[in-house]
Amino acid sequence: MRIADLFCSPHSRRLSHSRLWANIACAAATAMFIVGGWRGTLTPDLWLIYLGVVGGYSASLRMIAAYRDRSAA
Repeated sequence: MRIADLFCSPHSRRLSHSRLWANIACAAATAMFIVGGWRGTLTPDLWLIYLGVVGGYSASLRMIAAYRDRSAA
């Protein structure tokens, strides 16, 4: 996987703003999660929010891709 795959559309190889900003948001959330862990300020609520947002986003992308593959076949 190339770094450009995080920001470019797989079909046109052009910059995809939805991919760009989604990955920036996930990176920012991850950075803040790491900083909170480093400072010892993470609470169970922050764990649930982080995992729900970042993990939920990833899971929903996979679900949509699987649905599209199934309907195309």
